[in-house]
Amino acid sequence: MESRMKLVIPTEEYKEQVLECVEEFKNNGETRVHGSGSFEKMNSYEEWLQKVEDDLSKEKAEAKGRVQAVQYIAIRKEDNKLLGFIQIRYRLNEYLLKCGGHIGDSIRPSERNKGYSTEMIGLALKEAKKLGIGNVLITCDRENKASARTIIKNGGILENEVEDDGKIIQRYWITLKKRFADGRNKAEHILEKDYKNIKINNEEFQGNISLLNIKKVKFPWYVDEENRCILANNYKWLEIYPEGKKYALTVIYDEKEEVVEWYYDIARKVGEEGGVPYEDDLYLDVVIVPDGRIHLLDEDELEVVYKNNEVNQKDYEMAYKVAKELMEKYSSKENIEKLSDFCNKYLKIIQKD
Repeated sequence: MESRMKLVIPTEEYKEQVLECVEEFKNNGETRVHGSGSFEKMNSYEEWLQKVEDDLSKEKAEAKGRVQAVQYIAIRKEDNKLLGFIQIRYRLNEYLLKCGGHIGDSIRPSERNKGYSTEMIGLALKEAKKLGIGNVLITCDRENKASARTIIKNGGILENEVEDDGKIIQRYWITLKKRFADGRNKAEHILEKDYKNIKINNEEFQGNISLLNIKKVKFPWYVDEENRCILANNYKWLEIYPEGKKYALTVIYDEKEEVVEWYYDIARKVGEEGGVPYEDDLYLDVVIVPDGRIHLLDEDELEVVYKNNEVNQKDYEMAYKVAKELMEKYSSKENIEKLSDFCNKYLKIIQKD
């Protein structure tokens, strides 16, 4: 369904609409316009525009004690009417981690209860993903049930509640790092595919095993210094999602059904959505090559998000713990052979199913 609105960075042409909208908030008894980058503290529209411009620069924003942010206004496509404000912060400082979150937003009083807030947050999440934010924190007052509903509709999971200035603030996290077994995350690269999933519950394994049969790709993918191909026409990805574990395994088979590599994604959570398994990616990956080499990948990405407070201390330590256990386990040639036998067995099972 096409969105009814668009997010635009404010310019001088929107001055009259912005001033009118802010006045509507005031007339409704609201002294603060959430998601506007503190418009109510500005002396003029022009001063606010300058702040909007400055906040796009990491250096300028931090020089004034703020975090880098992008400010949007939501414009209804049908009649070009301003519906509300929404701001995306690139990272979290101490206060934003506790109470403010990555995204602040508000819909003007006359346009509430029409689904616009849910839609606006959805659009903002797409922009946040483009900015490289993998896990988004959004907060709201506990008393604001409508706001909580819009966050939950966009995938928000309540972590906890904190007190701030006499109010109880709810902190919701929305992951933008879900990787699904059916290949939707690689839709731009995989042109033709088949997909199937089976649930296994026996003494050997409990969980989901999926097969992504990749018939045609836009172009092959090569990795490693040896130019190892991991995605090409007629490749198969066997994806294994064990219950209760903090990882998912992708076994990459070439066109001859020979293993190219075993790729472990360390995951905050392994789950299922709409009947399709997924893992909530925690950045760190362990890759095992059939000749016994083991690679630990994306430590730099994990460090960045940890520094930006997108990953907490507990998950950070868990990611390294799980990665270390996997690397130690598969340093044994015997365990690699067992892994190979297990994966080949279930590849045959799912192909016959």
